[in-house]
Amino acid sequence: MNGVTIDCSLDIAIHPADSKVVLLTVPGVDGSIDGYENKYVRIADSVQEQHGTAIVRIANPFITSYHWESNIRQAVNYILVNTEEITGNKDAEIRIMAHSAGAAVVAQIAWEYPEITRLLLINPATKLGIDKIQYGLSEFDGNMITVLFGSEDPSVGDVDEIAKLSIAKRVYMHILEGVDHNFSGESLEAFIAAPALYLFD
Repeated sequence: MNGVTIDCSLDIAIHPADSKVVLLTVPGVDGSIDGYENKYVRIADSVQEQHGTAIVRIANPFITSYHWESNIRQAVNYILVNTEEITGNKDAEIRIMAHSAGAAVVAQIAWEYPEITRLLLINPATKLGIDKIQYGLSEFDGNMITVLFGSEDPSVGDVDEIAKLSIAKRVYMHILEGVDHNFSGESLEAFIAAPALYLFD
């Protein structure tokens, strides 16, 4: 951009399985591939054991404010190119669990990929553009969108703006009392349990 090229890399971990579904986990900005206390590893192990699905985990390093989408697009494109290697099938549906800035960006762009069928957006950072989030979710034609907010999250005040979409679209809102942005303390277990609860059951 403007004559400047940024050389960057993206960590991706693959948990292959003979499956028609791939779960992609997307952390918040600068989130690691494993997550705090290995939460994304624990999610992958749990979901794969319960549902037999393939898992793709990514880090989400900050590049520049012009490239919020880059990591997520690279991950989705990687899955699409390597579907057979990851799932043993030529075609697969993608379900995404995303947190914070990752959730906000997924909400904005998921509609562009018909292979994405379900979204779990946890404490989406609405400061990245509530209007863009609303537009993206209104255009999404997948099976289901679940938006999970902690009652102590800074963005919970925008819940009504997102809830307006629930009439026309399959958008389900849940607010967890006493839970902060990062699902600190005992709330961490609710974070780890969320994909199996909202994306598969």
